Amino acid sequence: MTTTSAPPAARPAVPTAVGHVRSEADAAGLARHLQDPGRSWPVVVVSTPRDRGHPYVDPAAVLEEVRGLAEVVVVHDGDPSWAFSHAMPPGTQVYGGASRVYPVGLAWVHDLARSHLWLAYDDVRGAQVRDRLVQDALTAAAAAGLAGSSASDAPAATVTATVLGTVGARALVQTDDGTTLQVAEELTLPGVPLSRLLARGMRVRGRLDAATGRLDVRGMLPDAAAQLRRVAAAYPVGAVVPARVAAVADDAVTLELAPAVRVRVHRDHVTGNDLDLLGDLFSVGEVVLARVVEGRPVPGPAGPVVTPGLRLDDVDDARDEPLPALALLDGGPPWLEPPVHDAAADDGAGSPAPAPDPERASVPTTPPNAAPPAAAPPAAAPERPTPAVLARRAASSGADSPAPAAHDTAPGGAPSSRKGALNQLRLSLDAARARADEAERELARLRTAHRALELEVAGLRDHAQELRARLDDRTARVEQLKTRLRKAQKSERALESRLAEAGVEDGPRRLFADAVEQLRYDVHRTWAETVPAEEKARYPLGPYAVGPQFCASLAEVGRGLEDKVLRAVVLVLTGRAHEVPGLELHRLRRGEGGGDPHLVRESDGAAAWRLALQVNTPQARRLHYWRLPSGAVELSRVVLHDDTEP
Repeated sequence: MTTTSAPPAARPAVPTAVGHVRSEADAAGLARHLQDPGRSWPVVVVSTPRDRGHPYVDPAAVLEEVRGLAEVVVVHDGDPSWAFSHAMPPGTQVYGGASRVYPVGLAWVHDLARSHLWLAYDDVRGAQVRDRLVQDALTAAAAAGLAGSSASDAPAATVTATVLGTVGARALVQTDDGTTLQVAEELTLPGVPLSRLLARGMRVRGRLDAATGRLDVRGMLPDAAAQLRRVAAAYPVGAVVPARVAAVADDAVTLELAPAVRVRVHRDHVTGNDLDLLGDLFSVGEVVLARVVEGRPVPGPAGPVVTPGLRLDDVDDARDEPLPALALLDGGPPWLEPPVHDAAADDGAGSPAPAPDPERASVPTTPPNAAPPAAAPPAAAPERPTPAVLARRAASSGADSPAPAAHDTAPGGAPSSRKGALNQLRLSLDAARARADEAERELARLRTAHRALELEVAGLRDHAQELRARLDDRTARVEQLKTRLRKAQKSERALESRLAEAGVEDGPRRLFADAVEQLRYDVHRTWAETVPAEEKARYPLGPYAVGPQFCASLAEVGRGLEDKVLRAVVLVLTGRAHEVPGLELHRLRRGEGGGDPHLVRESDGAAAWRLALQVNTPQARRLHYWRLPSGAVELSRVVLHDDTEP
């Protein structure tokens, strides 16, 4: 592998020339280098396609952008490519035109998302992949704490500049002497677009990398403590503020008030409904509105730190006026855009999904299990047809060779030998022609098969891109539906609150004098409202009966909890209750011990079941029901936590 050798130093310099892997030994060396836990810089590996000697991605252009921060290596096709693939952990290889960035450390071995695979099959996609590799390499360099270029031993100068504007992932700045530099988004705060960090006319300062014309402004970015101070100063208790969803679990959502200020909000302060799964309501990266509440001290290295608290269940989008998101730098823009009311989403019309990256890999990343075919031995040169050779061939043919005619034999045998040799030569030439014709037919067959395989591979690539586009479209649609569902629930809660303030009785009117008929109506209505139209055929209401005590026990819970009971009943009747961990569904036993037998009704063999309607609440309510051998359900009672009778 031809890379520049680093001079002896405490920390070796990042190679400043494109390396090339042209042999199996080079491939083994690169694999060892990438899997070295002490490697100090990211490595960009680009491979060449099978049918051309150079990659579609320009490695020199990549190096120009990442010089001093990452190494660039080209793996050539053939034996070096196979050797590299065999020496790398499964799923981490590159070959046949693929490229990826290997960050420092070894986390990418177990988490392939840390080292994205990019594919390029033409020059246009090659340029797109080049930009992706530069972004990945700079991001990995920033995570590794690298800064500046190794092209010069002179210390980087600190300069100030004025922001001219942002273009995509780059900001243009101008120093006081008129020099134009660029700021790379990947070398700032992860997950924050430059347009949300820098604004036109801002003054910035940083280390000048003269070799790349880049200004490294990381020295002026706020750390976690500084971000927390900005949050405390900008967001008073009681204010409604924008926050970004950082993580979602079934029972909690983690929100970011600033990139380094995260607040975990439990389900009780999100929807107030113990049956809601927050993963169905939120998407990572989405901006939502939350109300700031009193925080509590959290232990830290320098002593307790007070992080603000948040809640979402009492935010009314129609009434509450949110504060703008805070600026992470003085004079900068709000770091989050406020959530925009999406009328199209409310009307059920989804916006088109963003176009997927066509060059992003959506095919298997491991090489074929079969080893590369061994080179065929060179064909032996044909023997010259001398009389001795022909005689040997005639002797070896034995009975398969035609016997000479009697009239060809002459006294002394000389004319007969010449004629026999001539006949044998003709036969040999005919056999050679037959073998040549067969070889030509085999070659044509192989060419046809090769062309068919090429067409199949092209079709698989197109199909993979189509599947990727469909997946991206479905993902975007799911995120839209999550937002619509959450907004609908908030609107419902706001409407209930206003009705209560106006003294209007909420909830549907009682339409039946008979409690069982009213219950069946309410169950069917809840099923119709909670199960999407396209899933109703898949999740129909199963047969059920109403036990003699059920309606009376339901009347005791109150209107607020009755809706939860109805939703839980629908989950039971559609066979989905076991999918909701918060329901804690389990069978009742004959005693209090975990080894006691399950409770079964002797009259009909029905099994007793119990699920949670409330959690973390004194004397929380539970739903008891019977599951008959036929699969039908009999609703038994709504009980308190300590009541274990069926």
